[in-house]
Amino acid sequence: MLRGLFRPLYLLFAVLVIGLAYVVGMLAYHQVNYRDRVFPGVRLQGMDLSGMAPEEVFAIAQLQSQYFHLPAITLQAADRRFVFRPADFGVGLNPAETTRAALDVGRQGDLQTQIRQRFEAWWYGVDVAPVVRVDSSEAMHIVRQVAKQTELPAVDARIVFESGTARESPAQIGRKLDEEMALQLIQSALLANRPADIVLPYKVLAPRVASVAAAADEIARMMSDDLVVMTPRWDDAGRPLPPIEAFRIRKEDMLDFMLIEQSPDDPADITVRLRREKLRGLIEPLGKAVAQKAQNARFTFEPTTGQLKNIAPSRDARALDIEATLEALEAAARSSNRTATVAVNITPAPVPATATAQDLGITQLITQATTFFKGSSAARLANVKVAAARFHGVVVPPGATFSFNEHLGDVSEKEGFQEGLIIVGNRTVKGVGGGVCQVSTTAYQAALRAGFPIVERYPHGYRVSYYERGMGPGFDASVFSPYADFKFINNTASHVLIETIYDPARVTLTFKFYGTPDGRQVVISPSTITDVVPHGPDIYERDTDNEVPPGKARQVDYAVDGATVFFTRLVTRNGETLINERVVSKYVPWQAVYRYGPDFIPPEGAIVRN
Repeated sequence: MLRGLFRPLYLLFAVLVIGLAYVVGMLAYHQVNYRDRVFPGVRLQGMDLSGMAPEEVFAIAQLQSQYFHLPAITLQAADRRFVFRPADFGVGLNPAETTRAALDVGRQGDLQTQIRQRFEAWWYGVDVAPVVRVDSSEAMHIVRQVAKQTELPAVDARIVFESGTARESPAQIGRKLDEEMALQLIQSALLANRPADIVLPYKVLAPRVASVAAAADEIARMMSDDLVVMTPRWDDAGRPLPPIEAFRIRKEDMLDFMLIEQSPDDPADITVRLRREKLRGLIEPLGKAVAQKAQNARFTFEPTTGQLKNIAPSRDARALDIEATLEALEAAARSSNRTATVAVNITPAPVPATATAQDLGITQLITQATTFFKGSSAARLANVKVAAARFHGVVVPPGATFSFNEHLGDVSEKEGFQEGLIIVGNRTVKGVGGGVCQVSTTAYQAALRAGFPIVERYPHGYRVSYYERGMGPGFDASVFSPYADFKFINNTASHVLIETIYDPARVTLTFKFYGTPDGRQVVISPSTITDVVPHGPDIYERDTDNEVPPGKARQVDYAVDGATVFFTRLVTRNGETLINERVVSKYVPWQAVYRYGPDFIPPEGAIVRN
């Protein structure tokens, strides 16, 4: 019975022993027969390497590496194709490492792991991946070379000039290779160990300025024809006349007067305008052609009616408006009408011809002054008459400063003045306008009597008898435009009307001031003479104008002592002092002057000048 029980156990044990013996035998067999050889079932890219020695595997690996030297990689780069070897990208198969990888199958890990690896290789098969070396720097170098040859920069639209015409050069879309993505695609294809056709990825580059057509059209329009600048005109009565051409900018020169600006923040924002500073230099000289000072209307006062009689019209002020002219030029340059007229600012005169005595507050005579100049030469008398007429009917607004030279204007023969004797420096010489100071002296004395503040007045260099008849010495006023002027301020609340009366029979000149009395009282003291300096000996000068006959002498200047002269003026109103002044005039001694002709012998003791 027991013998029958142990028989199955014996058989099981026998089977186990036999199986173990087989496994040990197989291990021993593999260990002996595949020593330094590839175990069964190991392949390299499909090629069976079972039982091969290392040198045999190495040879096969070398054959496999030929792929890396074949033109197997095609790059489709935009509109171009490039063919490369995998080796060109720094990629190649390592035969030694590949051989080691094949031999390592079944020989790694502990015994159990090795047995499992060998069984799986024998039963399923194992395909060893070739060991490939990769140099990314080489691949990136090729990528960048391809990029350099195929990339296109975006081109902004721009304005070009051809034969004097502006047009748009259109924008162009650019492209840029995505280098990182391209490198990844290439490396993936290389590692696949087979020929590949790769389409490289590009990024679209949009231009910053898509179009400048509007600006180009604007420039072309501004350059289409000449730009003409006209100057307005008026007749003597102030009525407008047809304007005349001042200057023009030829269309071929228009570009020099244009400024094309591109915004730094938005390159598509292009501004086209005229170079105003350059045009300003052409426009500013036109100011003289249009400029005109305002001139109040002139009147006389009719005492019987208390009304004014207009004797001269008013004249509006005109001045060049440069900015408005530049705006007009800009508008003309952008339109089909290529003509711009100079802009003029017109300011009406403060006192128009329609003003009445009530409007101006002129109610009666407030003061007058008369000077006497009998014995004056015919030229001097004529000059006094002409100069006095310049002030007849003048209206001085309240608060305004009266300027003698402003109303006198140009003193020249063209304006009716004659040549006479005038004081220049320390000499009396011939000059146009001798006698004008008789008029300024008369105006000065009237302003003193009216109680007006005197803001500018100059005494003559020496005492002249013509100016001392009446009020006495120290009440003269010398003028010599533009250096010496006589000015006073109308500090009343009403206008002041000036009338001049030239009396050829009495040889007098009178200035009358009309206005509205404001209660002021004026007290002027007689003049006081001090510091008298005797004049020197007579002076004899040779007549170089051949006006003095031979053997004769003619007196042209009269001796007078030098002196310091002063007077006081007190102006009050309702007990309030408005002006309290001491006016001092200093005069140098003046010698008598004679001019002599040929063969005249000056007296002994005289100063002789040749």
